[in-house]
Amino acid sequence: MIQGIFEYIDNKFPNFESDIHIRFDLGEPFRNGSKRRIKQVNKRVVTIFEETFNQNDFIYVLIKDWGDQNDPMFGNTTPKYIYKLMNGQIIEERTLFEVDEDEDEDDEGKRLEIKHEYQVKVSAGLVSTFPYIEILEGISHYEQGREPSIGQSVYFISKDKDIIFYMYDDRGCIIHASSKDQLRPLYFKYNDWIVNYHREYFDNLFKEV
Repeated sequence: MIQGIFEYIDNKFPNFESDIHIRFDLGEPFRNGSKRRIKQVNKRVVTIFEETFNQNDFIYVLIKDWGDQNDPMFGNTTPKYIYKLMNGQIIEERTLFEVDEDEDEDDEGKRLEIKHEYQVKVSAGLVSTFPYIEILEGISHYEQGREPSIGQSVYFISKDKDIIFYMYDDRGCIIHASSKDQLRPLYFKYNDWIVNYHREYFDNLFKEV
């Protein structure tokens, strides 16, 4: 399953990205740590998620877990929480490495490569079988000092719709697609939630021709 989903991502969404995407602001204008911010974040992200996927859509949930490397600043105080939520789901996992070129050089003047190890865990099923509300809420808690929190990167992937849904933290979420038509309804319905610093790009991308 992991091999198949990575082949799909490499083909359709290299580096989990696409030029066709839309990004929503979740937390502004409320201050970090406030109850109003968390309430708005959770309401918006669940609304967008449920507009993106139907309950009967078949999706993959891909988790990238960097372990201790994932939490240099905040510290994931509940690192096993997401796996508790996924209890009973079939999860296939693999250890992978991301190569990073360090600024230092060896004795021969060659740049040093540093390998960062991380775990990839993938589960598949209908949207209705995943506790996505709790997962999204856990992500929203991570940088807000609330528990339980999820510090892992979590991607919701639909091969049928060619869509990747990714909430990076309480600031926002981004949906990548292979077609503008898949995201245009979100652009018009939740236009007020679009991040302002990329608004011109999205206006040009989704405007009617």
